[in-house]
Amino acid sequence: MKVSVIVPMFNVENYVEQCLDSLSRQTLRDMEVILVDDGCTDNTPLIADKYVTKYPERFRMVHKKNGGLSDARNYGIPYAKGQYLAFLDSDDWVEPPLYEKLSAQMDQGCDVCLTDIEYYFEDPSKRYVMKGLSSWPAETMQKKALLSPMFAWNKMYKAEFFRRDGWRYPLHTWYEDTPVSAPVLATAKNIGYLPECLIHYRQREGSIMADTSSPRLVEIFGVMMMLRTAFHRLGLYEQYYDELEYLHVEHLRLYGMFRFLRSSQWRYYYERSEDTMRNNFPNWRRNRYLRNLNAKNRLFLNCFNPGTARLFQAVIR
Repeated sequence: MKVSVIVPMFNVENYVEQCLDSLSRQTLRDMEVILVDDGCTDNTPLIADKYVTKYPERFRMVHKKNGGLSDARNYGIPYAKGQYLAFLDSDDWVEPPLYEKLSAQMDQGCDVCLTDIEYYFEDPSKRYVMKGLSSWPAETMQKKALLSPMFAWNKMYKAEFFRRDGWRYPLHTWYEDTPVSAPVLATAKNIGYLPECLIHYRQREGSIMADTSSPRLVEIFGVMMMLRTAFHRLGLYEQYYDELEYLHVEHLRLYGMFRFLRSSQWRYYYERSEDTMRNNFPNWRRNRYLRNLNAKNRLFLNCFNPGTARLFQAVIR
């Protein structure tokens, strides 16, 4: 088996059919799809079972008690038979040639291959493409990849990262992709890039990434600590210090702060971010990658503080 795709499912009856249709139409024949029923309480498993029945050579479904996205991904990994491994969220969908093209890149000797993403909104005017690999200058592909989106599902991996090296997604936390994607990219010897947009990332109200009021926003601080710990354990902290510093700026001082400012607890999050940066990256304002940001983001980093918070809150909202 060449490719295994793991699809966690939880109460997505309105979206899962489009996801599974897209997987049934993949041009790569030597692949399997492992559907993980994460304790669904709606009709998702019934819909999925139709695909298992119709395409038994492609789809398998396993069932478990609800444990969240990470737990469902982790649960599916031991069932995967493929040489290469990929993940797909069950409310997203992919174009027919995606996994054939990614696996062809992997066959050229890649350990990981990245690809582009469409942020899909119901309103066509809001849709846009995010590049899977940063265009910013960096000395190695590993460093460029660490400056790129950390999503688990716009990548294909050698399965050994999960079988031999034992990588698993952290449980009971948001932002679970980063503490796995980043060290995997840092330890990959060869990284490929498919510069095509064949994945559609559905943006919907009520999703985790759309929620800016939840107290679970605080979990980003624990996730970033996991990231620092992983790089220390691997002996790669100093080698990738600049990239780790930038990731902390991005998640705690820039795009993460935009989310914090929409919360009534923004001041607490701001103080936590100040403490984290002061204790780990005290000179973050001189990070060499910040010059690549657009003028608006550089202005925000330079000017945001509790005294200017109301102004920026008005702009962001």
